[in-house]
Amino acid sequence: MKGKTSFNHCFIILLVFAFNGCEKGIDATVVEVDEEVISLSSFKKQYQKYMDNNYQSDNLLTRYSFLNKLVEEKLILKYARENNLDNDPSYAEDIGDIYDQMLLNYYFDKKVNKDFRTTEIETRKLFIWQNQKAHIRHLFSRSEKQIWSIHEELNNDNSSWSSLAQECFKDSILQLNGGDIGWQAYDDLDPVFAFHAFSLIPGKISDPVRTSDGYSIIELIDVKNNNLLTENDYQQKRETLSKAIKSFQQKQRLLEFTDSTSKSLDIVFNESMVLKLHQSIKSLPYHEIEDLHQEPLVSFMDQEWDVSKSLQKMSSLSKRQLSKIITPIDLKQSIIGLITREKLLESARKEKVFQNELFDEALSLKKDKAMIKHVLNIERNQVNIGIDSTKKNYSYFKKELLSNSSIVIDSTIIKTFIL
Repeated sequence: MKGKTSFNHCFIILLVFAFNGCEKGIDATVVEVDEEVISLSSFKKQYQKYMDNNYQSDNLLTRYSFLNKLVEEKLILKYARENNLDNDPSYAEDIGDIYDQMLLNYYFDKKVNKDFRTTEIETRKLFIWQNQKAHIRHLFSRSEKQIWSIHEELNNDNSSWSSLAQECFKDSILQLNGGDIGWQAYDDLDPVFAFHAFSLIPGKISDPVRTSDGYSIIELIDVKNNNLLTENDYQQKRETLSKAIKSFQQKQRLLEFTDSTSKSLDIVFNESMVLKLHQSIKSLPYHEIEDLHQEPLVSFMDQEWDVSKSLQKMSSLSKRQLSKIITPIDLKQSIIGLITREKLLESARKEKVFQNELFDEALSLKKDKAMIKHVLNIERNQVNIGIDSTKKNYSYFKKELLSNSSIVIDSTIIKTFIL
């Protein structure tokens, strides 16, 4: 039996057909947007992922909400194709970055992400840590050489903890309080930092440890325990605890792998030029930076980057990454990271990690997401007269997309399919 159903969740009014017959026995069509078909198996797979990522439960409202999102995305992608937006330079640049990051991810999967195992002792230890609060202070450097120098001064009583904190932190609060970050929950910290901090006995100080941001010497000052834990609490969280430990092991292995790669490149800096470049960047007399452009800054293996090339490479850093370049050491570490990244990308291409069906499928999905974001940014940037006007303009845009498309939905499948 065929009939019309009005469906208006968020923005779409859809023409809906409920189909009967033997089609239900095969991978039936859930929705057809123009000539593009979404099958039941594809819909269910994407819907399950949507619920997991957004902590949603399965019900009719959630199903139609996700369906609406899917249709909206198909319409936006159609609009992008019709307007040749894939030729936009900013989109092409985004796709280049996405492709490179995927190369690295698949390369790391191959080299780093082994089948890590967890023990009962490890999961129970993490369960206790996640239910503690720890009072922590630390000394920090982005340089391995400098952190070991700090460690030596501390052990030989050449300098006090507080004086070393004033040297290694640029943040005025951390300078004054000796790197004290207060009472912290395990899950509020970088996983690698947290593991090393909570592994300590109160009052003990760690050796230098590698963390995601650099290197730290950590002191565990005190711990508060949750004494109301039960065995049932642990058993309910056991699987989640195991996944968290494996995630930590992967991060730790990745840091070791990238550090090993960096050291193998024999990176050597022109120290005087590093200082000049750092001073020029901070004081921003651009003509002085231009004067340095052809000067050699860093060499590695059989290659050399002058100041100009180094600045070009640094332009790919995010605002957050650039904000961390405060000292000459920070500048060097950023350049080391860029050189190491290029080497890893070169290795990934040589090993052809991109010759993989899963890679192609994942890349296609990421391209679509990037294009949807690109289109929406274009639409938002066309209106600069307040939030209400932007919403009206966006609503009009979506209605225009709908008016130029044919959309058919099998409402019976949406209501009755079983996950």
